[in-house]
Amino acid sequence: MKEKIRVGYLTATNPLDKRSWSGTHFKMYESLKNEFEEVYVLGPIKKSIFLNATLLTFSFIHFLVFFKKYKKNHSKLLSKYYAYKINKKLKNKNIDVIFAPASSTEIAYLKTAIPICYLSDTSFGQISNYYSSFSKISNYSFKEANLIEQRAIDNSFTQVYPSNWAAEYVINNYKAKKDNVFIVKFGANIDFTPEKPLLKIFKSTINLLFLGINWKRKGGDIVLKTFNILIEKGYDVTLTICGCTPKNLITNPKIKVIPFLNKNNKKENEIFTKILNKSHILFLPTRAECYGIVFCEVAAYGIPVITTDTGGVTSIIENGINGYALPFKSTPKDYVTKIQFLLDYRLVLSSMAISSRKKFEKELNWNVWGKKMKEILLLTAQRNIELNSTEKNYVSEIGN
Repeated sequence: MKEKIRVGYLTATNPLDKRSWSGTHFKMYESLKNEFEEVYVLGPIKKSIFLNATLLTFSFIHFLVFFKKYKKNHSKLLSKYYAYKINKKLKNKNIDVIFAPASSTEIAYLKTAIPICYLSDTSFGQISNYYSSFSKISNYSFKEANLIEQRAIDNSFTQVYPSNWAAEYVINNYKAKKDNVFIVKFGANIDFTPEKPLLKIFKSTINLLFLGINWKRKGGDIVLKTFNILIEKGYDVTLTICGCTPKNLITNPKIKVIPFLNKNNKKENEIFTKILNKSHILFLPTRAECYGIVFCEVAAYGIPVITTDTGGVTSIIENGINGYALPFKSTPKDYVTKIQFLLDYRLVLSSMAISSRKKFEKELNWNVWGKKMKEILLLTAQRNIELNSTEKNYVSEIGN
């Protein structure tokens, strides 16, 4: 049964666009529509030409002066602009609770009586110098962006993260109230989910899959070195590299490269689905990962994962159940040892494929996410009711 409270979906991008946040916004919107009668989209919020020019000019001058980056999307100027635009949108809507995913800049300076539920997969302080795109930032920009994050947390009643890694950081470093911080795992950003896990054959060639746009950050070099050692040892394995085209890749009949696929394109999505159908192990020794929705996607197809214990990865990957997350400093030889174990003991690999699918059905899908978020948003909306009740009682006491 759908809840009757009115939810405002707040993001500066368009959540109806499947490209927004790699499809996560759209999946979240769909899930909330299944749980609530009314979900209002409050985006996109277009930046004016003057604002864009100002931010670009300031970023350029900033680099010339400090020789470091300025994160214009985490600036006070942009945040205050968003607050102004959002307040105008809210005047025409009767909303009980605001859901703000990946929207720290949008809500930092937003002044509203409507309670806010803020969701993210990390926080600015945590991702700084973790992802390369968030490195070499000037002290000025870091302080400003960190302030935006702090204000977003302070301005929201509840905060939701997909991993213990992210949740514990905001509790310890942004002093978020522990009782108001929740952990809800994200689902798989795929349009088609096989009703039953495919019966894959594990007795012949084992197909390894590398899936990612960023070859370096996803540990591509480790994958190649590991794969070559396995071939030298005589193992019957192939490697599919999907999502990018590595430089200086030596031609190898056992390696297939498929550049970036747009899952919103029907034909390309069919190719992506076929790749998942034929793959046995996802090998992604990532160097940095806030969460890893790709792990949820492959779980739907019963594909165990070999990866790295970094960031929020172990919120999804459970050693011996749906894969293995090796220590960060693991070498290609360490990965060879783990993969070799699965190749030598195919029953273990087959069992992990089944448990991967079960984990998807139980935890790693958007239906489960939506039901858990319903409870959190109801709790958040209740905050508004309680505040209104307190104000009425206060007025009544004054009257008496």
